[in-house]
Amino acid sequence: MKTILCVDDEPTQLMLLRLALTRAGFRVLEAGDGQTGVEMSTEHQPALIIMDLMMPGMDGATAIWHLKQNQATQHIPILVLSAYVKGDQAKRALEAGAAELVSKSLILTDLIEKVKSYTQ
Repeated sequence: MKTILCVDDEPTQLMLLRLALTRAGFRVLEAGDGQTGVEMSTEHQPALIIMDLMMPGMDGATAIWHLKQNQATQHIPILVLSAYVKGDQAKRALEAGAAELVSKSLILTDLIEKVKSYTQ
């Protein structure tokens, strides 16, 4: 069973992701901020990280930069799941090494298909 780490400061969003991903057969870990996400990635080595951009403390783009600078985590693909898929934050996330930007308005079944494509 592959592990997905979901990093978002919204508990409702984490719950929706956990339900959808566990139903699709993934093990789900959750982090409520970027710093915790970086630490959990190093410890648990997930197959994929789903990262929000706008979070208090360490934002998603900064967390992505840290993950991609670390040899232990730089190989992990990162999907940015955000309401802001355009603009400066999105640009920073892609420049830091995010694999793809996905809008939070995307239907969960479509998101699951994207997750599967990165974890095969």
